[in-house]
Amino acid sequence: MKRLIPFLLLSLLAGCETTTVPENSITPILTHSGGQTQGDATSLYWYSFQQNRPVKLAEVVTAGDYGSYQSDYRWREGKLREIKRIGLQLSDETLKPFSLHVRYDTQGSAVFQRNTVDGSVLPLTNSQLYQLTQQADNAIRVVKQQRKNDQSLVQGYWQGNRFLRCGDEKPLEVSFQPDLSDFSAQQLSQQSQSSFMVVTGKVRKNKLVASQLLILSEEDQDCISPPALLDK
Repeated sequence: MKRLIPFLLLSLLAGCETTTVPENSITPILTHSGGQTQGDATSLYWYSFQQNRPVKLAEVVTAGDYGSYQSDYRWREGKLREIKRIGLQLSDETLKPFSLHVRYDTQGSAVFQRNTVDGSVLPLTNSQLYQLTQQADNAIRVVKQQRKNDQSLVQGYWQGNRFLRCGDEKPLEVSFQPDLSDFSAQQLSQQSQSSFMVVTGKVRKNKLVASQLLILSEEDQDCISPPALLDK
């Protein structure tokens, strides 16, 4: 299934739930992870917040033949102030590189924008700008809901009937609730070598209860880390 092909140009490290260094001495910045598959698109999210206000959102999205991208969003004092995204998008039946960078003022107006597709600079429409903010809001809703259900991203390598979690290579016994579809269950059972796998689920001791299979690939794939485009 092409929608399961991961974004191959990502760096090392696992996308597990983390607690980062406090931004100030009063309250820490917390990061929760999540993900979803809708149609051909599979999305992985890392959402950072402080005192229940958004601080940062990183995402990795793959959409099979339609392309793939990674994004970095940043808020200040609870207001979205900057977005950066790079990837490949389908244009004229060909995947072409693109990048966009948008900065907002305190009123939410896009005061700077640069959108480049295959080397050409193109304006972003109001509809496209609105879609960017809606995608951020949707990602945050997904992560918050999954967090309420005590779920997050879990990455690792499927070796026969054994799953080794990214980061600490801890072996976990895996079960799916709800059960996988017949197609996905057969695909998983037929893996004859080490395969990279990403799910949403919860870990208790040595057991992983997965709710959704997001990525399964036999490609030589590193664990996926959240992009940090705005830090470059």
